[in-house]
Amino acid sequence: MHHHEALAHDMPLEDVHRLFRERAVDFFALVRDGRVTGLCSRTRVGFLLGSRFGFALNSRSPAHSAQVAHPLVFTSTTPLRPILDQALGRPTEEFHEDVVLVDEAHRLIGLIPVQALARLQTRLVGEQITALRDQHEAARLQNLELFQSNHALRQAQGLYRALFESNATGVALLDLHGEVQAHNQRLAELLGRSQADERQFSLVALITEREHMAFRQLLLAHEAQGPVPGAREFHFELGERGTRLLRISMGWIRETSQICACVDDMTEQRAIERHLQGQEKQLLLDTLVGGIAHELNNKLTPVLGFAQLLDLEASERGRGYVGYISRSVIEAASIIRQLLQLSKPETGQPQLVNLGSLVEESVTMLKFQLREARVALHTQSPPEPVIIFADPSQLKQVVMNLIINALHAMARNTRPRLALTVSRKGGFGCLEVSDNGSGIAPEVIERIFDPFFTTKGPDKGSGLGLSICQSLVRSLGGKITVNSTPGCGARFSVSLPLAASDGAATTHSAAPFAARARVDLAAGQRVLVVEDDDVVRKFLQEALRAGFGCRVDAVVDGAEALQRAAVQPYVLVISDVRMPGMNGPEFYRRLCELRSELAGRFVFVTGHEGEDTLVELMGQVEVPLLAKPFTMQRLHEICGPILGRTGGEARSSNCMVSA
Repeated sequence: MHHHEALAHDMPLEDVHRLFRERAVDFFALVRDGRVTGLCSRTRVGFLLGSRFGFALNSRSPAHSAQVAHPLVFTSTTPLRPILDQALGRPTEEFHEDVVLVDEAHRLIGLIPVQALARLQTRLVGEQITALRDQHEAARLQNLELFQSNHALRQAQGLYRALFESNATGVALLDLHGEVQAHNQRLAELLGRSQADERQFSLVALITEREHMAFRQLLLAHEAQGPVPGAREFHFELGERGTRLLRISMGWIRETSQICACVDDMTEQRAIERHLQGQEKQLLLDTLVGGIAHELNNKLTPVLGFAQLLDLEASERGRGYVGYISRSVIEAASIIRQLLQLSKPETGQPQLVNLGSLVEESVTMLKFQLREARVALHTQSPPEPVIIFADPSQLKQVVMNLIINALHAMARNTRPRLALTVSRKGGFGCLEVSDNGSGIAPEVIERIFDPFFTTKGPDKGSGLGLSICQSLVRSLGGKITVNSTPGCGARFSVSLPLAASDGAATTHSAAPFAARARVDLAAGQRVLVVEDDDVVRKFLQEALRAGFGCRVDAVVDGAEALQRAAVQPYVLVISDVRMPGMNGPEFYRRLCELRSELAGRFVFVTGHEGEDTLVELMGQVEVPLLAKPFTMQRLHEICGPILGRTGGEARSSNCMVSA
């Protein structure tokens, strides 16, 4: 600001002229009643008074007569930019006029020279240019940073897409309702969807209805408490893919309020685990069934044996009773053999098998389940045998699996019916298994023989049964087919090549003890019996004495038997397999070391033919095996040839025995 002096608007010009000479200023503000009314110019006063008669004419004229035409008057609150724009934007000489600054009451504050305003504007322009340069540099740095950020973002997005799409795990982004908002290709494959299908879908809608609530609660738990540790498994209904068990691990994304779900198909793995668990259970079952079979056969052996000894002295009516006892024991022994075969079937020994008889045996083994399910069973076989060359245990596995599947399919049927039909068709023996159960849907029937495929509920099937059946049937040169109408049942047809030559099919039933004769093979010769069961040991003593006229030493364990064998000249040693302390195979090995000539005069007696140690031993040495329970005739067939080798050493005897 230059100065703040003002003149009365009516001051004579001569006084104004004198003040201009005294002050080094070019302008005075004019005021009236304290308010600014205009601006008086030195140049204007000089012009009015400097003419030829100007002083005489104008010296007493008021000051406002020398004021400028368009003075610039601004209040102190006026922004600087409008002042500069108007003061420095004038096109005439007015550009040089001072600017008057007043307060709100229009009282003078001071005068601002235009030169000062010009300098101020120059400084402000410089500051603005500097600020613009700074802004430009900041913008350049910001653009560089933005470019780098965009580059890093593109790299991160590329990495994300690579991880997302190439992930071996199915990945999905879910909202809190289970709607899939984004997913990768693997998830589409797991769910049987096309990646090109952009329609939104819900995981909840695919999960079995009984698990809906558990899945929704899991989603809400992530929103309420953040990540929930651990993975959960849910059953998904996937149309043609059937029911699949999927494991889902979830993570909460706080920034987007979404849930990241990682999905794996656990169907095959759980089936394998169940299979392994089943193998462990099977091992336990083998041990348990083997022990039970051994004990039961031990109890049946003296029942059958003593009954046949009674038959030697019984009346006609008594022999009839003995026959009933013998047949019941033989039937019980047959059931035990079937249980052993079911728990640990023999494999790799094809033989001639009557398909009709094998079906009857399978039905017998499942008689309890059929009765519990109240199934109306109809079986049909031709009069002549249908002979197949196959492993009986494997073929029985096929038949039993088809029957069990039919039982499952008829579980909700109030009047279940099952038909088993054996027939000949060309050069094939055929078996049809028909039921009136739920049937098989057309969309899954093509996959019914696929490994691990099942339409049953969880924990009701591994999906391996029909696959194994098909494999076994094909290995026999046959085929298995299925026809079904949903809601009306299913019919499985098995065709197997008939045996090339007619031969007698193998039977597993023992021939009854019927004939009566006197035998005197080893009279007076010594036989050693090693048996820990008192009643079986007593029966063997009586049977050998009655049947062969020999002297029998009976002991309870291998240690005592070795002591006897060291001092007595035995012509036959009969030993149980399972005994406390030293078992049968160990006793045989040590006996052969002690008395090598007895290696060919040894017979094993066992209540469990499938015992691993015995099977291994029988593969190494030729030792006859007498399976409990046995008839007097079977005892004669096994022991007779060995005792007969004593020749002339035998003495005559009057004992009676069946032959």
